[in-house]
Amino acid sequence: MEEIQRIVAIESPVVRNLEITYCYSRLASATAARVGAGAGANWCTYATWASRQAGGTIRGDDLLADLSRRLGDARPLLHPVTTLWRKLLRRGLFDPESRLGRLTAELHTPFDAFELASDAVARGNLKVFEEIGLQFARYLETGRPTGFTEGLLSQAFAHYEQARTERDPKRHAELALLANLEIGLHEQTRLQPEILEALDAASATEEDLGRRALDALVPSASRWWGWARASAAAALGLPARALQRASGKLAREVITANLMVLALPGRVLLLGAHLPDAYPPELSEPADPELIALLARFDPVPPAGDESGSRDWSDFHQRMHYIVHLFRVFQLTEQLAEPPFTPQQLASIERGQIPAGEL
Repeated sequence: MEEIQRIVAIESPVVRNLEITYCYSRLASATAARVGAGAGANWCTYATWASRQAGGTIRGDDLLADLSRRLGDARPLLHPVTTLWRKLLRRGLFDPESRLGRLTAELHTPFDAFELASDAVARGNLKVFEEIGLQFARYLETGRPTGFTEGLLSQAFAHYEQARTERDPKRHAELALLANLEIGLHEQTRLQPEILEALDAASATEEDLGRRALDALVPSASRWWGWARASAAAALGLPARALQRASGKLAREVITANLMVLALPGRVLLLGAHLPDAYPPELSEPADPELIALLARFDPVPPAGDESGSRDWSDFHQRMHYIVHLFRVFQLTEQLAEPPFTPQQLASIERGQIPAGEL
């Protein structure tokens, strides 16, 4: 539990996310050892890869990835920019406690949306880890979470304990899936504000760009007469707003696209597309009444088709429908237990540094 508190106290959102991701992977391994390998993935298993994906938005890698896709064969031209970007990150580009981070926060540009999305995702990453990660640590240490006598988290850890002593493979997997979904439901309920904020980040930056452009170009304009200042701001506002519209459109596309992707070992999932994979045999026809009831809350009622893709990730029901499908499909996929970082990357993270190269 001290390790959880140490990570929560890290001020740099970029370094903290790397530590959170690594800690989730260790919690996942420890939980699997307690609950039993036959149960398959636990909630921390999925949290590992979701946190790793969130790191791309927190670090601002989303824009670089999108530019690389757009450049195609000319992507080597982006290499100097990528190198500079990573150097700026290591100097605290998105760290509000660093001099560079404070400067970034004070400067208003048409790309403010990426900074706002980074901040929203970082806060969500921390919120969930501080709450649910801590409960997993307590569960592993004491056999039960603390502070929860009822509700989804209490039910989930009780189901993990039931799975621990279950010998029937089907019942074992069903109890683990039920616990994962209960924690997932709690998590997504808690994350709803940050998800909305991240997806709306581009719109949130559309304000008086003419005034901001004037202040940036002519700092002494604050001492001008009101009519002169207003006229100059209006003149600068036309090109500034055109730039805002273009960059805002790009920001919305990039932010939405990267929030709608999940990279798993050997697989990249587009969350807006249907997941066609079959359920493992142990979970194809659930028998547990609680699991059946929870699945029914988010699965379409027959004869409606089970289209799992989420058209709008901000829609709680659509998001949960995809997550229910995702958890059920990958419950017994062993590759999810792979480490999220290489040994060289882990060595850097343990030193409190951002690893070199792609993450």
